[in-house]
Amino acid sequence: MPNNNKFNQWTLTLLRVVLGVIFTYHGYGKLFVKDALPGTAQFFAAIGIPLANYAAVLIAFLEFFGGLLLIVGLLTRWVSLLLIIEMLVALFKVHLKQGFLITPQAYGYEFILLILTALVVVLVNGPGSLSVGKKFFKNKHLH
Repeated sequence: MPNNNKFNQWTLTLLRVVLGVIFTYHGYGKLFVKDALPGTAQFFAAIGIPLANYAAVLIAFLEFFGGLLLIVGLLTRWVSLLLIIEMLVALFKVHLKQGFLITPQAYGYEFILLILTALVVVLVNGPGSLSVGKKFFKNKHLH
């Protein structure tokens, strides 16, 4: 059933772009800040992520380039799905056992839950009105 509210598509665009900025920033830090990538790999190894060095590189690239793809609205659903998987791993391996709230003592899962929810909204609804994928590709899976 079509929705006549013109703001819905623009709010999806806004949500997608904000998510993209958040992920690009996190990926940038892992890729370009001195010693961040080895630190990420050490952290991954400490929490039991297999092949931690490779996983750290994969996640850094996913966050940085996936975030950029979200910003422009290209491959939005595929990127959202991959980021949902990443966030689920983060939720269950790190955040869930630290409680709900983010405090000075613990990094709870409230932010991860919000990010997961936003990613699901983008996955289900697509990129919104203003996206490279919608402008250049007719195949709905490419945007």
